[in-house]
Amino acid sequence: MKTIQYVSVVIFMLTVNYNAMAQKNLVTNGGFEDELSGWVDYSAKVTPYVFSTGKMSSALFSPDPSKWTGMHQIVSLPKHTQYILMTARIKADGVSIGKEDWNGALFLFEMLDKADVKIGNGINIASVTGDQDWKLYERAYIIPPGVAKIKLLFALGYVSGTMFIDDVSLKVISQADYEKYL
Repeated sequence: MKTIQYVSVVIFMLTVNYNAMAQKNLVTNGGFEDELSGWVDYSAKVTPYVFSTGKMSSALFSPDPSKWTGMHQIVSLPKHTQYILMTARIKADGVSIGKEDWNGALFLFEMLDKADVKIGNGINIASVTGDQDWKLYERAYIIPPGVAKIKLLFALGYVSGTMFIDDVSLKVISQADYEKYL
C-alpha cells in the first residue's frame, strides 16, 4: 500500500512540475517593458506610443529597402523538450513589398544545438507587408533531437516601413496542446 501511495505522489509531483514548466514563457522581456533587455538589436527601438499590451513595444523602422534591420533572442530549451509554441503580436505600418516573396516584416526562428550551431534552415512564422493592425501570430513546432536552443528573430527583411512587436512568447507545450495547432 505504501508503494502505491509513493508512486502516486511521484506521478502527481511530476505532473505538477511539467504543467508548471509548460506554462512558463521562456522569452526574457517579451513585452519590452524593460526596454530591449534580453534582446540583441540591430536598429531596434522601444516605444511607449504604440503597443498591444502593457506600456511598451519594440519598433523596427527602415527607410532603406536595401538593408536588414532587426533583433533576436536566443532561448535555451529545457532538456527533453518535444513541443513548443511561439507567439508574438505584430503591427505593420507602410511596409513595402520586397524583391523576394519572403521580404517583409518578418517573424522567424532558427534551431540551434548546444554550441549555438544552426540546425537546418530558418522557419518563417510571418511575413507582413502594407498596413496591418495588431495581429497575433503563433506557431507550434516539434523539436527534433539535438536542438537545445531557439533563436527568435524579428526583422524588416530588405523592405522599408515600420514593424511593431509585442507580447513575444515561447512556451513548452504538451503533445495534446501541439495537436490543437494542426
